[in-house]
Amino acid sequence: MLFERATRSSQINKILQAQTERLEHDAFSLLIKHPVPFTRPKTFLFSTYPTRWVKRYMEKNYLTADPVVKRCAVPGVLFAWSDASGEDEKTFWQDAQDHGLKSGFSCSFMAANRAAGILSISSRKTIKKCMVIREVELKLLLLAELSLATLVRLKDESMRIFENDFSQRELEILKWTAEGKTSVEIALILAISEHTVNFHQKNMQKRFNASNKTQIACYAAAIGLI
Repeated sequence: MLFERATRSSQINKILQAQTERLEHDAFSLLIKHPVPFTRPKTFLFSTYPTRWVKRYMEKNYLTADPVVKRCAVPGVLFAWSDASGEDEKTFWQDAQDHGLKSGFSCSFMAANRAAGILSISSRKTIKKCMVIREVELKLLLLAELSLATLVRLKDESMRIFENDFSQRELEILKWTAEGKTSVEIALILAISEHTVNFHQKNMQKRFNASNKTQIACYAAAIGLI
């Protein structure tokens, strides 16, 4: 499957759909992508897009070719679909329009847990950019903030990567591991036994579901733990 199951999708969908309609658009899509695991990160989708389009999107594996995903690869991007002009994107956009997504806007952001997010709103009507005022774009950014706050309030799985309950000692060991220090060197630096260092590293490997200490250091850095 492309997407993880949204644990409380009905609640978030209802809230964001109401706000989308206030922006005079018909449907929304909220994509949340976790930073780890690096090769197959968990990806969550909350959407009121037409069911036919979502099914088509999955069948075609559009996540790897979606122009919105490519353009919004970094946080802070605001993208009007009418700005799309790439020849290689025509097939995707035509397919989307055939399924009722005539025009829209997207913005990217980063959640506190370092998950990357893309919020899009779409319309069944073709809206020329010159007809859209700056206020709509600003409201989309506010809607993105609202979506994050709502997911956090609902304690949704998309906002959880790892529980941030690491001890100070574990964080110290993680930092020195990320610096490339061996267990022996970390033990000398922190004035503890090598056994203690290895004990904490093994426990953290289990919590990160990592195969070695290098991987746990990389994951910790990716989620902003160190």
